[in-house]
Amino acid sequence: MTEFCPTEFCPCGSTKEYALCCKLLHGGQPAQTALELMRARYSAYVLNVPDYIMETTHPASSKYTDNKFAWKRKIRHFSTHSTFKKLDILDFKTKGDVAIVTFVAHLTQDDHDATFTEKSYFEKIGGNWYYHLGYLAKGHDPRLVHATELKTLPLAYYGDPILKKRGEPIVEINDEIKELIEQMIETMDAYDGMGLAAPQVRRSIRLFVIRTPIEGKDDEDDSFQLGDVLVFINPVISLKSEHLWERPESCLSIPLLSGNVKREKEITMEYTTLAGARVIQNFSGWQARIIQHEYDHIEGVLFIDHLPPSEKVECEPFLKGFENRMLEKMKR
Repeated sequence: MTEFCPTEFCPCGSTKEYALCCKLLHGGQPAQTALELMRARYSAYVLNVPDYIMETTHPASSKYTDNKFAWKRKIRHFSTHSTFKKLDILDFKTKGDVAIVTFVAHLTQDDHDATFTEKSYFEKIGGNWYYHLGYLAKGHDPRLVHATELKTLPLAYYGDPILKKRGEPIVEINDEIKELIEQMIETMDAYDGMGLAAPQVRRSIRLFVIRTPIEGKDDEDDSFQLGDVLVFINPVISLKSEHLWERPESCLSIPLLSGNVKREKEITMEYTTLAGARVIQNFSGWQARIIQHEYDHIEGVLFIDHLPPSEKVECEPFLKGFENRMLEKMKR
């Protein structure tokens, strides 16, 4: 942990005294921008203020845990064993309730350089900004800077009524729909998803996108890479095979939860492409599974609805806790 006097300049690099800068946020004042929050979180790491890190972490973040003791201990360990040198902001973009801050944290650990670059995503809930996720690289790596206009959309999470509604058909593939598709693709990739349906970005229409899974030749090998994007407009599943297979699934709208779901291994789907052509196509394996998962979303169905009753009961405490955390953030 870096030695620090409260009357010195704030460690966030603002050139203001700590008492007139990040201390106000650490004391409860809300950050006006995601950049301000990011600087205050950096200062919290420097000054070993784990409560602020925990309080400003999105409930859907992979960093979030209900085990506050272990979480706080992990933050304290990082702060205590790091010597922070300076913070450099490489890029800041914001659009609506989503923002990206790319920064370089210069620090050492055990007398070794531990500098890293992070591209951080922030999301606003109830008028307040929260840290959601970040992509890291060692050293100073400007390649993480978001080179284009920010198009990432905020997600709808478990408990949002739109996730239980059946989507309306798309009447015309106009510029608004094309722009939404671009935004959905960026959002899917930003949150490392295999697919994304319009209801997950609060648009109750019959549209979803996926990254085509490139599977191995071994049927027993479940590993795959993600390839090109496929866009499905007004899709209809016309045929399902009798062969069911069970595999684990998760969902961007229900983070930190997974469950084994039985689905048909082969399907036939009729859908409209982005170019406006109506096609009929067969899908199998993981591609069929991802498509069925996203198709469920436009039908108002979640993957947890496919779980056996006993497993669904086991998920209830987590689901209730997550829903309550989101509601608590929205009320602030």
